Amino acid sequence: MKNIKLYALLAGVMFTTYSCNKDEISSESIFVDAPESAKSDFDNWIWDNFTKPYNITLDYYYKDNETDIEYNVTPPSTDKSLALAKLMKHVWIDAYTEVAGENFLKENCFRKFVFVGSPEYTDQGKIKLGQAEGGIKVTLFRVNELDPDNIYINSDDFYRDHYTTPLDLNYWYFHTMHHEFCHILTQKKAYTTEYRGISEGDYSGPDWNNVSDVDAAARGFVSGYSTKEYNEDFAEMYSTYVTSSDKAWNQILERATELLTDTNGTPIYELDKLGKPIVETDAKGNPLYELDGDGNRIPETDVNGNTLYKYETVIEKDEEGNIVFLTDESGNPVYLTTSAGKYIPMYEEQVKGGISYKIENGKAMAYFNYGGTQYPVTATAQSFHLMVEKDAEGNPILDEEGKQIPMYYPAPKTKTDLTVSYKYKYVQMKDEKAKKKILAKLELVRAYFKNNWKIDIDELRAKILEKSSEESLKSLNLKSAK
Repeated sequence: MKNIKLYALLAGVMFTTYSCNKDEISSESIFVDAPESAKSDFDNWIWDNFTKPYNITLDYYYKDNETDIEYNVTPPSTDKSLALAKLMKHVWIDAYTEVAGENFLKENCFRKFVFVGSPEYTDQGKIKLGQAEGGIKVTLFRVNELDPDNIYINSDDFYRDHYTTPLDLNYWYFHTMHHEFCHILTQKKAYTTEYRGISEGDYSGPDWNNVSDVDAAARGFVSGYSTKEYNEDFAEMYSTYVTSSDKAWNQILERATELLTDTNGTPIYELDKLGKPIVETDAKGNPLYELDGDGNRIPETDVNGNTLYKYETVIEKDEEGNIVFLTDESGNPVYLTTSAGKYIPMYEEQVKGGISYKIENGKAMAYFNYGGTQYPVTATAQSFHLMVEKDAEGNPILDEEGKQIPMYYPAPKTKTDLTVSYKYKYVQMKDEKAKKKILAKLELVRAYFKNNWKIDIDELRAKILEKSSEESLKSLNLKSAK
């Protein structure tokens, strides 16, 4: 009996014996029916739901020849076996049947499932996830640890501790079954050799057991066991994807994305055209800030750790909403000036278009609207006509030299508020080579099932997740063989 998978994930084997030949399928089962008087209600349920429709036996009675004699194991209890069998029918068998048709499992599935009540341990004290033999039989352990009143199928947190209770049935059973079933299918119809080339040179071989799932993602693999060799990589890619929600799948992709830093560990940020770090924004374009563990914004500090503040200049308005303009000590208006200290004059077209003000770098900047576009008010816009001072009759007033007296934009009266300067969240540069490898492999797995088995794995995944949901599981009566 060949042990297939330890601690992390159930390894698939290179199956050399097919479960059956499609040309040899007949309407009669290959298993002999026991006399009705010798069957329990559970036995009859297995016959009606596993053996008769799919040619699958389920052995929950303890038999020495079905387990490794080197290990001391216990038989499963009937009530725990019943619960697991009904879950397998609902989550695994029914999902494939509804997506791939009634004959798909009958023609391609394992021939026997064996339940064992206790775990098997390795010499290192690690628990075996299960074992498979030649694509014919799969043995599932720890059945007596199943709690029919507290069923848990984890589809949302890929990196959850697998030894945390309640027992995660996805990890301990269903992922294993999808993985091994994938091996059967790829032995019948080969997948493209392009797959093995994506991570060629990155596989760990026998050392796979020293690669954690978290570390595997950064190398372009969905799990530590995927790093063993490309056949296991293919089966792991398939079984992981169809049992993972978008949330769990994105966890893997995030782990496969490396945030870049310099030699000092300082983040390297993406820069705009002006060479400034790009600030992350929300869906509405609002800037995002760095947050602490409690979700509060983090203040910027100087080299001594003192909080930095910024000044916000607010344009004042009167009760009617009109801008209030600055005046000097004599009551004369204070005009806007250029950086060179020259007054900024008014222009007829600007006045018609309307003037607005913006606060930039703590200063009020004037803009005029012309042709639907905002232009900054500067002293260089000489192509426009000046607004000039006029007398009561509308005639321009001339200065001593006989020149028209220009009008200027008054500066709005402002007040300054002192606020904390918070750290923006900048867009950190990423290395996505590992992520791209995972996605490239997924596309080849998707194409393989579509082209060879007419199965849309996204449709299958949706069906599996639907049947694994808490709401769907509540519909099952796991304590009755009816």
